[in-house]
Formats: sequence, C-alpha cells, structure tokens
Amino acid sequence: MTPVLSLLAARHDEPLALLEIGASAGLCLHPDRWDYTWHLPTGEMSTDHGAAGRLTCEVTGPVPGPEVWPDGPLPVAWRGGLDLAPVDVIDDDQVAWLETLVWPEHDDRRARLRTAVEVARTDPPAVVTADLAAPAGLDRLDGLVEEAGRHGRVVVMHSAVTAYLPVAARQVLEQRLRGLVAAGRAHWLSNEGKRVHPAVTATGPSVPDDLATFVLGLDGQAVAWTHGHGRSMRWVAPR
Repeated sequence: MTPVLSLLAARHDEPLALLEIGASAGLCLHPDRWDYTWHLPTGEMSTDHGAAGRLTCEVTGPVPGPEVWPDGPLPVAWRGGLDLAPVDVIDDDQVAWLETLVWPEHDDRRARLRTAVEVARTDPPAVVTADLAAPAGLDRLDGLVEEAGRHGRVVVMHSAVTAYLPVAARQVLEQRLRGLVAAGRAHWLSNEGKRVHPAVTATGPSVPDDLATFVLGLDGQAVAWTHGHGRSMRWVAPR
C-alpha cells in the first residue's frame, strides 16, 4: 500500500490521515516508521532514514514514476481504525495471542510482527470497536472520517479484512466507501483477494484463474496485484 500512499501524498501535497478498517492492533497504521527496499525492473530502490525495521518487495509490471517510491518517511498526521475486537498493542497477553496466528515455520513474519509491535507502542493508534456489518458500525466509520479529515487527506484502507464480512454487508460497505470517494471526503485503498471486490478487480487486466493474488485498488480502480503478505507487487495500472 505504501507506494499508493506516497502517490496520494505527492498528488495532494498535504499530510495523510490514515483510517484502517479491521485494524486489530493498528500495526499497519505506521507506514511512515519503516524503511523500504523495492526490487524494481530497473534496479533496487531503498529508503534509509533509520527506521526500526525494513520491508522488502519485488515489483514487476509497468512500474510508475519515482513519485510512488518514497525517498523518506510518509507525511502521516493522524492514524486510527475500527475493528470488531480491537487488540491493545500495549497489552503483552493480547500481543502474545497475535503471535499465535503466525504459522510456526514463518520466522521472518514473526520477527516482523515483533518489530511492528514495538513501532506501534511508540505511538498507539486509536482503534475503536465497530461492527461494519451493522448500520451503527457504518455510522462509526463516517464519524471517524470526519475526525480524520481535520488532520489531513483521509485514506480509508483495509487489507485481508472485507472477505470476512457477509457478502451483502460487504457490498453495503463498498457502496459507502464509494460514496465517500465521490463526495471528496476520502480516498479508498483496498487490498483484498481477487474475488472479494469483483467490481474493483474487473477494472484491471483479467486475473488468471490459477493465479492466487490480492488486488490493490485505489478509489475502486485496480492498480496492482499483490502477494498476501506483501512480498511482491505486479503493477497493472497504466503508467
């Protein structure tokens, strides 16, 4: 998601206010606190501003210009989220439960999780309880969009989350998000399995049936195919 956030920051020339749906402990709300290494078709591009950890991604496809590959920390002015059952990043027991969700043989993911916890503990985001399958949860989302908008350009984002909503509730949420975009109140950044938001997937190239991929969408338009754990990205949007 970071390249698209960088693009939005450059496009609007103002700080970002990040609002995550399904935020859990809010570990994905600190993209400005990491260094990155991008393995592009033209070579390697890295940031190096002394962050606590580094994320690496293999990038292919019609890679866009340099404005999407940040050369420094993203300008994040506000971060918050919603979750059906928020995890308190300060609570050692709750964080230990998060670790049990990492597959035993994935030592690299476990180490990255621990780094992300330490990063989040320096600036814990406000994650509120909300059920987005219910009208009250959608109202809570609207209220947080309004609050976030007082701090910067709002980006409502989610990754591997809306697949867990009932299909009807997912469709209602998608329409609500499209409405926020149409009203100019927020950008919508989605990163879900290729069949989760078919209308988003359909705006890009046809995804092969045998390809297991997520689709990264911006405001309802597919921009990239992504690995579920962020290891790779194939850019599919026109330059």
